[in-house]
Amino acid sequence: PRRCLAPNKVGNLECKGYFPRVFFNKETGQCEDFIWGGCPPSPNNFKTMEECENTCGK
Repeated sequence: PRRCLAPNKVGNLECKGYFPRVFFNKETGQCEDFIWGGCPPSPNNFKTMEECENTCGK
């Protein structure tokens, strides 16, 4: 799906949140953990590893 290829947005300095999330890394072809700052997310932002893998593959 297109959302799996969207760039991942970790956040910027104005976003001070600390939310463990998962994104699909198109370079490695795998879902990976990252810390999201809380600003408006990229579509490539999943709450769980399972959700990412079910949407984008392992």
